[in-house]
Amino acid sequence: MNDLRRDVGALRKGELIGGLVWLALFFFGAHFALRRVAPLLGIDLNQIGAFVSVNLIFDAVNAAVLCTLLFRFLKDQLRRLQDRGWALFPDLLLGWLVNYGLSLLVSLVISVLLVIFSVESYQNLNQEAAELLISAAPQAAIASACILAPLAEELSFRGVLFCGLYPRSRILAYAVSMLAFSLLHVLSAIPYQPVSITLINLLVYLPAGYALAWIYERSGSIWSAVFLHAALNAISLLLQGLDL
Repeated sequence: MNDLRRDVGALRKGELIGGLVWLALFFFGAHFALRRVAPLLGIDLNQIGAFVSVNLIFDAVNAAVLCTLLFRFLKDQLRRLQDRGWALFPDLLLGWLVNYGLSLLVSLVISVLLVIFSVESYQNLNQEAAELLISAAPQAAIASACILAPLAEELSFRGVLFCGLYPRSRILAYAVSMLAFSLLHVLSAIPYQPVSITLINLLVYLPAGYALAWIYERSGSIWSAVFLHAALNAISLLLQGLDL
C-alpha cells in the first residue's frame, strides 16, 4: 500500500495530543454535558432561539480553539494549497462526484435495510435539526454550515485523526476518520431513537467522510477538504431551502 501514499503533511506531537484531547472533550463530551448544564442555566434547547444561539456558539468556539491549536499546521496546509494552484478545481469536482456516487449507493443500501428491519417511520434527527435551523435562522445556518463547521470538522477528523493516523496506516486513517465523522452527526440523537435507526443513520455520513479524506489525500492540503465540505453543505442548504 505504500506506493499509494501521498504527502499529507504532519502534525507535531503537541498538536496531535492537543487535538485529540480537544476532540474527546468537546465533540464527544460537550454534546452530553450540554443537555445536563443547559437546564441549570435556564436554557431551554427546545426553544428555537436558544437552539440557534447555542449551536452557533458551539461551532464558533470549536473552530476558534482548533485554529489556535493547529495554527502552524494550517499555515503549512495553505502553502500546499497554493502549490496545487488551478488543480484545486478539478479536485473539488472529482470530490463531489465521489461523494455523489457513494451517496447513491448508500441510499440503496439504506432502502434495503429499512425493509429488512421493517422500519415504517424512518427519520434522521440531525437532518431535521438542520432543516429547523435553516427555516428559523438562515443567516446562522449559513455561517455554521458553510464556514464554522467545515473548518472545525475538517481540522478534527481529517487534520487530527486522518493526518495523525496516516503515517501508521492509510486504511486505519480512512476508517477511523470516517467513523468518527459519522458518529458526530448521530450522537445527539442516540437517546431518542432505536439502535437500528442510529446504525442506519451512521451510513448516511460515510460517503462524505470518505470523499473529504480522499480529496485531502489527493491534493495534499486539508484546505481542499474544507472547501469541499463547505460546498457540500451549501448545496444541501440550497436544496433544503428550495424544498427539493
